Amino acid sequence: MGVGGAGCSAAFAIASSQGFQVTGCDIEKTSPYLDKRLKKFVSIGHDPAHLKNSEVIAYSPAVTSFDSDNEELVMARKRGLEVLPWDLFVAKELLKNKFVIAVAGTHGKSTVTAMVGVLLEKAGIDPTCLVGAIVVDWGCNYRVGESKYFVIEADEYSEKFLNFTPNIAAITNIEFDHPEYFRDFDHLKETFKKFADKLQEDSVLIVGSDVNLKNNNGKTNKVSGPADLNLKMVGGFNQKNAAIAAAVAQELGIEKDSIKKTLESFKGVARRFEFIGEEKGVLVFDDYAHHPTAISETLRAVREKFPDKKILVVFQPHLFTRTKVLFDDFVRSFTEAPVDKIILVDIFAAREKDEAAVSSLDLTRAIVGGKAKYIPSLEGAATYLVKEVSVGDVVITMGAGDIYRLPTRLLEKLEGKG
Repeated sequence: MGVGGAGCSAAFAIASSQGFQVTGCDIEKTSPYLDKRLKKFVSIGHDPAHLKNSEVIAYSPAVTSFDSDNEELVMARKRGLEVLPWDLFVAKELLKNKFVIAVAGTHGKSTVTAMVGVLLEKAGIDPTCLVGAIVVDWGCNYRVGESKYFVIEADEYSEKFLNFTPNIAAITNIEFDHPEYFRDFDHLKETFKKFADKLQEDSVLIVGSDVNLKNNNGKTNKVSGPADLNLKMVGGFNQKNAAIAAAVAQELGIEKDSIKKTLESFKGVARRFEFIGEEKGVLVFDDYAHHPTAISETLRAVREKFPDKKILVVFQPHLFTRTKVLFDDFVRSFTEAPVDKIILVDIFAAREKDEAAVSSLDLTRAIVGGKAKYIPSLEGAATYLVKEVSVGDVVITMGAGDIYRLPTRLLEKLEGKG
């Protein structure tokens, strides 16, 4: 249930490949994460009728966030079916007898998970991988392998990663996020410590330079600095990601020359400064950044890549709680951002309700320098940009909601421009 989600969709596909008879449902079938070959097994909407012949119900947390009394889940429990979140299903069923490599952290975990997966693949280790983003090298967010190795992105939200007991864990960094769940930064840090304490005996914990955690069940390897590689991806933060991925690969005995070659050819993951297209001389990119730190790092990298171009950013805040709690940080990030124009569209509510505590208009008014503009809708933002941009300009959309739809719409409108 909620099978179109970034993680749930990968679990759905891997379970199918491992011999489970799977069906799924979601409110729509348009998710970019859904494997096209499995869409025929997906129903639209939630209905107790979907439970026919089912034994296990694995669901996305988004389902219960939208509807805590979801009738399909209520009926499943009444019938005595096994009902559990998709990540717990993965831990109980798909990770059985596997050598688990889990990658966690506030920023960069999708990229590092993908890097590790591709490193193992190119080294002939043939891993199974579950990533919370589409890996460009694979064209999807998962990989099915025949070896004992399973590489998985370990999400801290709602403490999901505590379901895993890794043999190797990597923690990229720890910064406060998900205020809709964690009480404060101390609560988040305590949860990461619990994750580190769940490592298996004789395990390896690899941490970024700012992470002060120790593996009490084995070895701790602190990665002191960024890599120095000719990456296809921009930004110093990706050099840090590469250094952590390389450390994981070295623990598995992969040669340094192989690591360098693979990482320098690695194409990245979708929605990480992803080039979407060019029309009328305007370059359009899309990025997943939705936290103030990720926004700052990404926009600095964009300016380094395009030092002399006009850069326009369209940002869709994700969640009211995140926007409110990190409001001052968002203001600082955008005020200091080396860009020419910032457009803010309405907050993407996701699993939350709008209680009028904060808005994109509030954020727009707080950004210093007069370069921020509020436009409520994606369509309105596209219309505005068509009039605003000219040959040589760069547009980048940012956010974790449905703003990924905007680049295509903008390119369509630019194509139709006289």
